[in-house]
Amino acid sequence: MTAAKKYLNILKEREPERWQGPLTESALTEQDLSEIEKGLGYTLPIPYREFLLSYRMPEDLTVLVSFCGDSFANSWEDTFSREENDYVPRPEYDIGPTVEFEWHNIKGDSGAEFLENLKKEQGAPDGCPCFLESGFIELGNVYGYLTYLDLVNGGIVTIHEEGVYDMVIADGVNGDSPSEVRNYMELYRLYICKDFNDFLRFVCTGDFLDEDEAKFPTQEELERDYSY
Repeated sequence: MTAAKKYLNILKEREPERWQGPLTESALTEQDLSEIEKGLGYTLPIPYREFLLSYRMPEDLTVLVSFCGDSFANSWEDTFSREENDYVPRPEYDIGPTVEFEWHNIKGDSGAEFLENLKKEQGAPDGCPCFLESGFIELGNVYGYLTYLDLVNGGIVTIHEEGVYDMVIADGVNGDSPSEVRNYMELYRLYICKDFNDFLRFVCTGDFLDEDEAKFPTQEELERDYSY
């Protein structure tokens, strides 16, 4: 069993209400993935390939994720409570917030269909940075932070919605230039996960992610270093 299937099975057990029916096998094949790569001009990272070959995913899925560290964790005063089914003020000695991640997946039972939907949804409109052409596939949104898979280095990078426009307006990046967009994202944005398997662990298991270090602290580390 691949890591992708392992994590998705964990999510299905944790959040059965988020799914309609059982997990079903993906219709995509290795040939489909090659077609997607040819159409994008980028090689898909191995963990993402395994994910696309694993199960059919809901197009939109809201999951609960947990952060610790000094960036996101310190900026959010509220945390999501399962008991209240809403956001509540964080306790005084809180490791970090739990928040909703709006996870978006591209539909498609063939390489051509997947590629068509991806380009339709994530192609750059006028005046916006060309993220997809620069090798970034958008995965979702957490508290206004857009989350992307970097097809070049395999990591997961975030940028706030307002930061997208600051990139062009305040920082002078040519949004139509894949090289300028890529350079800006690599140098100035936060990579919260080292690869797509770490992203799946983050969205599927509920384990705390230290976004500054792009790692999952042990329970001992959480109790020692992250309780405030």
